[in-house]
Amino acid sequence: MRNLKGNPFKSLYVHVPFCREKCKYCDFFSGNFPRFISPFRKAVLKELSLREPEFSQFPTVYFGGGTPSLMPVEFFESILSKVGQFSEITVEFNPEDAQEEKLRELLHIGVNRISLGIQSFSERVLKTLGRRQLPVENLRALETACAIFSNVSVDLIYGVPGQSVDDFLKDIETAISFPVKHVSIYALTVYEETPLFKEAVSGRFRMPEEEEVLRQYTEAVSLLKSKGFAHYEISNFSLPGFECKHNLTYWKLENYIGLGPSAASFQENRYWRNVNDIEEYLRRVERGELPTAEEEVYGEKELTGLKLMMGLRLTEGVNLKKLKIDELFREKLKSSESLKTLLEEGFISYENSRLRIGEKGLFVSNTVIARLINELF
Repeated sequence: MRNLKGNPFKSLYVHVPFCREKCKYCDFFSGNFPRFISPFRKAVLKELSLREPEFSQFPTVYFGGGTPSLMPVEFFESILSKVGQFSEITVEFNPEDAQEEKLRELLHIGVNRISLGIQSFSERVLKTLGRRQLPVENLRALETACAIFSNVSVDLIYGVPGQSVDDFLKDIETAISFPVKHVSIYALTVYEETPLFKEAVSGRFRMPEEEEVLRQYTEAVSLLKSKGFAHYEISNFSLPGFECKHNLTYWKLENYIGLGPSAASFQENRYWRNVNDIEEYLRRVERGELPTAEEEVYGEKELTGLKLMMGLRLTEGVNLKKLKIDELFREKLKSSESLKTLLEEGFISYENSRLRIGEKGLFVSNTVIARLINELF
């Protein structure tokens, strides 16, 4: 795989698959297998050299997981020393790992953004989610991280059984009472093959009604906007200039590369994903083989559809002229009752060749985007 001249990779993602205990709702590839931590550290560096012997500088680097904060500082330093200069380096942190000494060491080696998996400040909600930490640990982690880093992001979850609108708004108020620059809010999704799914099927709890979850989302959006946070992506809010640069690479479908088991990459019109098995990943890399499990090359039409699908997650929307489908959209709009309905009812907006998801469509964005793609392609 070559780094195409003139089209460098914009972002590097490193997937750290280790957790002390897997959360009930998590469907990412992760688990408690500490015996693999040491060989994994070596394997990631080797995969980096296998993918591209001489990388260009990455504007952004993101360590996600799993629980990257479990790793020693030397792990991050060994990777960052290989990939040149950068403007944003994020490490996801579990609150229980947010110790002052470690955070200061990460700041010293160049990390400049911390993403804290707070999820909630309610002990009851945290227990429902199967989170390890207590509310007091969340508060302590926020205080410590914000004292050291000028760019701290917080993840919060809504739509949890037993959680009211007021409960979620209180979580947001608590988070932004600290000098955080970015807030991500995610609706709890019950994925198959997770412990939470089994609990739901067994009847141990009932998910809240959609109307209740919608209220939590819309009132959260209103609250964050009133506090100066820009709603720049369906689930993401930031103070001016503090959008997650790394994730913007995904939504704008620019070139990015992922290292580690299950990590995905994209270059020009090619997508590939690594094996989601830690032992297989280690075996392949040790043999000097790329750990790719799947690969897809997109044709022009497929690529345009993908750019539209990803770009519509941004509240700024997509310039259809740049995608060369402005005329196509206008023609389809004349004959498609489905597109007309989406536009007339405010699920989408279209002005000066820019297509956006309307405020009414943000909460059901996946359905709206699927209908758009289906009608246009």
